[in-house]
Amino acid sequence: MGLGTVALVSQPISIKVPIGVTLSDSYSTIQVCDKLESAPDGVVLDATRTAKFEPIGAAIIAASVAERRASGLSTRFRLPVDEEARHLIREIQLDRLIEGRSTDANGSLTIRQLSALDPSYTASVAELLEAVPGMDEATAYPVQLCLNELLQNVFEWANSRIGCIVLTRWFQKARNVRIAVVDRGVGIPARLRSLRIAGLHRAKDAEVIIAAVTHPKLTSRVGRAGGLGLKTIHETVTQRGGRLTVISLGGKVAWNAKVQTISRAVQFFRGTAIEIDFRPDRPVKSQHEYVSVF
Repeated sequence: MGLGTVALVSQPISIKVPIGVTLSDSYSTIQVCDKLESAPDGVVLDATRTAKFEPIGAAIIAASVAERRASGLSTRFRLPVDEEARHLIREIQLDRLIEGRSTDANGSLTIRQLSALDPSYTASVAELLEAVPGMDEATAYPVQLCLNELLQNVFEWANSRIGCIVLTRWFQKARNVRIAVVDRGVGIPARLRSLRIAGLHRAKDAEVIIAAVTHPKLTSRVGRAGGLGLKTIHETVTQRGGRLTVISLGGKVAWNAKVQTISRAVQFFRGTAIEIDFRPDRPVKSQHEYVSVF
């Protein structure tokens, strides 16, 4: 380097996280993750302006970071300025997971990357929730059932090289549990179409998701009954006044207790992201099916 020559230091690429990493703003989160997965090593994921993180949004981001790590790429993370958002990030240890640092392997309510079905993990979640005021073994059991079903789905058919990201949260004020499970596998529509199930070959992705959740005889397991296990989850969640949301490939579908349908353009998501949101201590009620296609 000659006298007077100034060395140029390249600045790391910074990708801004949306203000709300939420279920309602999931498309913006997915767009950010698309940028993240194609970015070079050492990219900075900047969440300084983010004010709200919800389970499914945090899990979608964590899954994209896991994809980067599987490709040998590192990611830096800037914490939110908002005090409540910063506290949540540290509580669920999302910052540690993003930067590849060790997290609490025994943490029931911290964000986790799982590579295999772990019954002890789902049991620990149920056990922890039993200690919440108003909860007992009978009311916490549906949480364990739904979480087991979601994880079993991933490890039986998703073909996701990162396994999955899972986050369970108990919200004391609203008295509800939210569970998010995200993989980066083949996606529900692609999996079911590959089995050449009648009526699904030309159906839209959202229509295939609806069939996977609501048709009792539809199965992704050749020669076996049981389907994706989503019908059981759908019934368990909605009968307790909750909501089930599924995002996969070009479809995003939600269910609760009323009948209504809404449609709009979809941001493609490779893999499957599922969130259940319900109050497990509510009595089981019969109800009409609700389908909302966003």
